[in-house]
Amino acid sequence: SVSGQLEVVNGGNPFVYFDLGDGKCATCNPISEPDLAAALIDCVASDDHRNAVWNLGGPDDGLSMIQQGEMLHEVLGKEGPPKLLGVPIGIFDVIIDGLQWVGDTFKSEWFEDAAEFGRIGKYYAVEDMLTTEPSEKYGRTTLREHYAYIAENGQEYDPYTTVFGSAEAKKEFKKEKELVEA
Repeated sequence: SVSGQLEVVNGGNPFVYFDLGDGKCATCNPISEPDLAAALIDCVASDDHRNAVWNLGGPDDGLSMIQQGEMLHEVLGKEGPPKLLGVPIGIFDVIIDGLQWVGDTFKSEWFEDAAEFGRIGKYYAVEDMLTTEPSEKYGRTTLREHYAYIAENGQEYDPYTTVFGSAEAKKEFKKEKELVEA
């Protein structure tokens, strides 16, 4: 889900993250889909994690959203300083409150659901998704390797994780890549 801004940054636009104030932003050590699939298979094949909660992350140390934006900038070979846009986390409260007000005022389940979706989004924007114990780090694919792979090969469009991308942006990205290689 951290790959969704590739097309945006490649197009010269800023990497967008949520600014938690005082120069802070959330951190995580994402796990690749193949590594996550392998971990699930290991859970089925081994009793090591039976009836237990397994905090699971990728092999990287924790990376802030700012570091992830800088890394994506480097992997894409962009010149100059990285463009980063820190959106104040308070924007969530304004949007959530507005959606909830409309839902309550007009008895709209759709707007109430949208407000709840906003609360969930805020949670993921604020909370670190970080594993710190060596036993919690799993897999081999680092975030840099993942970014390099999708920069070279593109990625499958997923409307639920590609926040700023689109199926059309994916086609355009591939077309630009082919022109550069020609």
